[in-house]
Amino acid sequence: MYYSGQELHVEHGGGDPPPYPQAQPAALHPQRRRPSAFRVLVRAFIAACTVVVAVAVLVWLIYRPRAIQVAVDAATLSRFALNTTSNPRPVLSFNLTAGLTIRNPSRRTAVYYDVLSADGFYRGLRFGAAALPLSYQGGRRADAVCAVLVGSSGVVSWDAGAFGEDNHTGVFPVNLWVLGAVRYKYGGLMTTSATMLSARCPLALKLVEASSRVECTVISF
Repeated sequence: MYYSGQELHVEHGGGDPPPYPQAQPAALHPQRRRPSAFRVLVRAFIAACTVVVAVAVLVWLIYRPRAIQVAVDAATLSRFALNTTSNPRPVLSFNLTAGLTIRNPSRRTAVYYDVLSADGFYRGLRFGAAALPLSYQGGRRADAVCAVLVGSSGVVSWDAGAFGEDNHTGVFPVNLWVLGAVRYKYGGLMTTSATMLSARCPLALKLVEASSRVECTVISF
């Protein structure tokens, strides 16, 4: 049977043939992928760090910890002599007594002293040390302790020339360092790791003459 072009045109309702459906690109239908285990761990780590930092800031705002304060009330050098005839190196004999005040200025923070000592240095060389009898200190409390450094030191090579000059002037520059390992207690929270306490007390000592009060510089706490 023969159909004319006009009849075919009328059969389809007077319009063009419907277009064939075209396939949609794959990019328009993305598939949801589950996050990898590594990404989950990273997100969990970031969330944990955020919580720890927030808790630390909150504790600091509540308790406001302040630096430990150290002072030498008086120090007496009853003996300070260098024997240059000893072998194989000169020997320094010393007897130093120092009264110190250690203060915790924080009101809500207590301090535990795991280790605490006073170390004597002369011209950059350590000549002796003494343990300080202080283990716990409550808030806003000051404790007086005594350090007695006595003995002799020939471990290092002492500068006989510099010692002779100081002996001539009668003033010996001695640095007393207060060193320790401390832990802090914020209310019911206790720090698990100790931090180092370091305080420098510069002294200008004369033989058998008490020094005046010296405020020490706390470098770390």
